[in-house]
Amino acid sequence: MLELLLQGFASLLDPLLLLMLVASVAIGIMVGALPGISPSLGVAIASPLTFVLDPFTGISCLIGIYVGAIYGGAIPATVIGIPGSATAVTTVLDGYAMGRKGKAGLALGLSTISSCVGGILASIVLILLAYPISQFALSLGPREYCAIAVLALTAVASLSGDSFLKGSLACLIGLFLATIGLDAIHGQPRFTMGSPYLMGGVPFIAVIIGLFAIPEIMQRFEKISQRSQPTMQVSKVLPDWPLMRRLIPTQVRSSAIGVVVGAVPGAGGDVASIISYSQGRNLSKNRDRYGTGEPEGIVCSEAANSASAVGALIPLLTLGLPGGAVTAVIIGSFMIHGLQPGPLLMQDHAPLVYQFFATTVLVNVMLLLVGLPGAKLFSRALQVKEYILLPIILLICIIGAYALRNNAFDILVMLGIGVFGYCMAKAGIPRPPVIIGMILGPMIENEVARGLLVTRGNPWDFITPVSAVIWAIALLPFYLPLIKLLFRKMKRSPLGAH
Repeated sequence: MLELLLQGFASLLDPLLLLMLVASVAIGIMVGALPGISPSLGVAIASPLTFVLDPFTGISCLIGIYVGAIYGGAIPATVIGIPGSATAVTTVLDGYAMGRKGKAGLALGLSTISSCVGGILASIVLILLAYPISQFALSLGPREYCAIAVLALTAVASLSGDSFLKGSLACLIGLFLATIGLDAIHGQPRFTMGSPYLMGGVPFIAVIIGLFAIPEIMQRFEKISQRSQPTMQVSKVLPDWPLMRRLIPTQVRSSAIGVVVGAVPGAGGDVASIISYSQGRNLSKNRDRYGTGEPEGIVCSEAANSASAVGALIPLLTLGLPGGAVTAVIIGSFMIHGLQPGPLLMQDHAPLVYQFFATTVLVNVMLLLVGLPGAKLFSRALQVKEYILLPIILLICIIGAYALRNNAFDILVMLGIGVFGYCMAKAGIPRPPVIIGMILGPMIENEVARGLLVTRGNPWDFITPVSAVIWAIALLPFYLPLIKLLFRKMKRSPLGAH
């Protein structure tokens, strides 16, 4: 393992590759720094532009944009009090308060260092756990994989938004989109409406761009303003060593929370930062200072959301399961490059996987090297007027949808899905589960077919000791309310009172 990891770091010494990774991290920070431009949107727009590169370089650039965008959300959270993305919601509480005290630069410095530390610690966990998890996954069969895929769907539906019903509806929409095209088992066309363009299925990249980019653009146009946001002055960025030494336990604890939460499909950096912030406040001796510019509050939020970004790569690389919207886009890029994430990737392409491990460490170091000196510059990106920025983003989306297959039909799919995604946003239906449903749909279908071959058509043989435990966890959102209702009735009954 150590030899492969060293080879992975050695492969990153190419000057052109290093330059592209620095540019990717910088672009990611810019994406995160612009309110309304989410990390998933940035990675979705960049994804088709990386297909001209080799698989390692292209996907590494997407990881760089991802890591940079997660951190970039802290910049507007600090200087204008508006989180650049959902992952920086808790950063506003202490970052903006510290900025109002004239310490916006210090708040950004803490955010940058905490994001770097959280990402590197999470990368170490990824390196240590990926191989054992993939080896265990290789011992599983189609019946267990089917249960794992359903578990991922129910987890995403439960954790995406406030309503399990709306999350489930979004997953079902994704599963339906995955059925369009030729049946992988019998070769029969399904829901193609006679169109030859749909025989190969709905174009995945066009759906991703349409679902994430177009609704965001439409919503931003609704409240577009020609005025720039007033920003705070960014001065001293680098914090003192005594302060950083005091914050080390908080960084380690928050990073651990971020890794665990990030590895849960559907949880994401926003959940990780909220849990970390609340835990940090409960354990702190200065809990009354939280929300007034407390450095620990910034560290709790930023270390956790950056660690969750790397933690989401654990199920992606070991099981082939997307941890969230961004990793769903990255999985699509893997597939288009001819790579199938999962345990076989670790077995068949081990040197490539360890190159990705080395990349996660390096881009977090680059985040520190780019973020600290560039804090003032990136904060000025908030001065870009939306009526200039949004048409440029729309043009890039159109080029990205067209570029993969040179097919104008993909642009129509992108625009149609975009309008549909806008309606979903208005109805409060989360959009990331649609993409995850599209990825897991074929996996479930194929594993069910393989499982029926193993069991000779007997569905009851799908229950094995391992799959039974997974199914029990997967179906928890369905029967847990019934159990709670039963306990309430037992407490209210005379027998329960005694």
